[in-house]
Amino acid sequence: MVRLNLPNMQYPAGRKVEVYAQAVRGLTTLEYDPEKQLKYLDFIDIYAALNDNERAEYQRDYPDEVQTMSRFAERFREEGMQQGMQQGMHRSEALVLERLLRLKFGTLPDAVQQRLEQADEQTLFRRSERVLTASRLDEVLH
Repeated sequence: MVRLNLPNMQYPAGRKVEVYAQAVRGLTTLEYDPEKQLKYLDFIDIYAALNDNERAEYQRDYPDEVQTMSRFAERFREEGMQQGMQQGMHRSEALVLERLLRLKFGTLPDAVQQRLEQADEQTLFRRSERVLTASRLDEVLH
């Protein structure tokens, strides 16, 4: 925690960029959880409060740290986007199935809506196919 909190401690004004780099280096060597790394990087950024000139100096003098954090941030963004897309597709599939069931069988009990929300993609897909041939709601859900 001390290495992450370096920007918040007393240090000579001319060493601000070095202190920031040490804090970032500490983060990358001591914390392995990507979500915590992102949170702590925000913490370091807020307390270091580098201006544009200091940020340019950091990028010039500490290219390894900049590259490491850029790769990490890019990977984290990509993973987040993938996860968000998957969740969105899953939610859309559940909503389409729910709409089809309502059109065919009328108002759905709350328990059925919960089952749809909790179902995995394969289950939603199978149930969607059953809507075409089912004459009762329970035939779709079994």
